[in-house]
Amino acid sequence: MKKVLAIILALVLVLSMAACGGKKEDEGKSSVQQAIEAAQKMSAEELEAAAKKELEENPDLTFNADSLTSGVNKALQGFEKKYEWMQGRWAYNVKKGAEYQTKLTAAQKAGSYIADFVMIQDGSFLKNAMIDTGFLLSYVPSGEGIEIAEEDQNPLVGVTFNKVFMYDNTKVGTEQLKNVWQMTGVDGVSLKGLSNVSYQSPLAEDVNQNFLIMLTGPDACEKLTGAYKSYFGKDYDPSGDDYENIGYKFVAEFIANVGHWHSSDTSEVKAINNYADEGRIIFAGLCKLKDYPYYKSEHKDSDLYYKKAITAAGWNTEVEGFDGFVYNMWTLIPDTAKLPYTSCLFIRYIHTEEGFNAGWGGILGYYSSNRLIPSVEGDPALAEWNSKCIVEDTTYLDSAYNTAAKFIMRQMSGVN
Repeated sequence: MKKVLAIILALVLVLSMAACGGKKEDEGKSSVQQAIEAAQKMSAEELEAAAKKELEENPDLTFNADSLTSGVNKALQGFEKKYEWMQGRWAYNVKKGAEYQTKLTAAQKAGSYIADFVMIQDGSFLKNAMIDTGFLLSYVPSGEGIEIAEEDQNPLVGVTFNKVFMYDNTKVGTEQLKNVWQMTGVDGVSLKGLSNVSYQSPLAEDVNQNFLIMLTGPDACEKLTGAYKSYFGKDYDPSGDDYENIGYKFVAEFIANVGHWHSSDTSEVKAINNYADEGRIIFAGLCKLKDYPYYKSEHKDSDLYYKKAITAAGWNTEVEGFDGFVYNMWTLIPDTAKLPYTSCLFIRYIHTEEGFNAGWGGILGYYSSNRLIPSVEGDPALAEWNSKCIVEDTTYLDSAYNTAAKFIMRQMSGVN
């Protein structure tokens, strides 16, 4: 009997030490961080059970999702259908970039609640202001049907987008835009400079600002140098310029040459065929072709109209230099979230084919960070877009932002 008691006491001591060790490891971690770490080790079924229990234990709480893309609202509707216990327990809050950044910063500094899930896109704001402070956290889903590259995991990429140069080629013709240096307005050896570019102000649209900043980076400068020689028939000579590099030269000349400053990509793309006579070239999200009216009456009950529209709206993927800009929206959990397991489950859902398709599936210009989910038919794979475009790099944006943003602002000061 004494031996049995001794064994029991020893087991109790071991377990208590292990428990103390566990608590020590968790010291300094918020309850949200601990929940995310626990969720990382759970199966899909275990995570669902944890999220359901979390909601049942907090009957007065609503799962709040803040986002800059309406795809999240659609995904939430699919999420509710999949998990019936989510019925009526969620709210989607559409946000605007700069305005929402101010609220995120205030919540971070105060350590206050803002949402259970956020999806944001400004790479120049994300790292320094939100990731490095530990306020926005990543839960990385895994398991059957999910494969996310390591470089997309922290912060976790939710959806990747691209902005490209498009125009109505039924009247303008496909030969309109062949080299990016045409958009500086200067004539080259064989192609005429274009002064009919429509661009959303970088002072109002963070993605457009980040694109211009990325044009000053090493990869863009290499692309611009090659395109410069092809267009002008000679090597670029920096000795005659006061620019830091060829990227700054291009940005300055591009801004000076923009003929139209539109306020909304959606509105501009909707009107793309109205500009055929003057051949307006619009820099806008490829996904905005879903709003293009061409063929819309013929296919009003489906999304097929905009797929046919690509035969009319140009998005030339063979422009010398680059075809556009590839950037991300990140799916993140604030450190003050009230329903972290539900947040993790929703993030897992939108990284499955079912969840991604519920929010963004079947539309050109939307790409999942889950490598097992292909782009839609007729749209090049994301890897091909990455090779043809300038790709957002949050590390470069963070290092170059102050210098490049000030330079852009100076160039914009001369814009009417």
